[in-house]
Amino acid sequence: MSPVFQPSTLSPAWATGICAGVRATGSRDVVYVPDNPLSHVLRVFESDYRDVRLILATREEEAFGIAAGLYLGGRTPTVMCQSSGIGNSLNAITSLLVPYQIPVLVVVSWRGDDVGEWNAAQRPMGQAIRSMFDAIGVAHATIASADAALETVRRMGETAFRTHTLGACLLPRALTTRATAAATPSAS
Repeated sequence: MSPVFQPSTLSPAWATGICAGVRATGSRDVVYVPDNPLSHVLRVFESDYRDVRLILATREEEAFGIAAGLYLGGRTPTVMCQSSGIGNSLNAITSLLVPYQIPVLVVVSWRGDDVGEWNAAQRPMGQAIRSMFDAIGVAHATIASADAALETVRRMGETAFRTHTLGACLLPRALTTRATAAATPSAS
């Protein structure tokens, strides 16, 4: 009999930190487009943060549109997607969120910026994402380690919601692939 994955007891530390950071900002609405590394974050939300509502979007630009509606309805939204999805979302970000100062915390599963990237299609967007965020005025920070996840996400979210801008946290593939195997107890 194979062991059963227990998200409340076995979760990567970086995923647990991201969830705690999102919650610390006051965000209780997470709009997401499915992605393998982010699935670990979703499991922690589902098991340990039942007060956080998870909203599935079919495309990234839809996720940002939903987030805008949540904000206009008085909420503090978070969007989670893969770096390639940021390219899909540029029009929604630059024609809606940025000019109308709609704050959103963004957690980006970052592909294509490391030498271990096997999918050549991920490289152009992965290598350009920081420059793109800089060009459109989106503050961003890289989650450097599992230990830094909570603080990086909390700081970026608080800044975004306080200044009415977007704040993006880049979750590097190198962190998610090396640390996923070494799961730690998640926060309750």
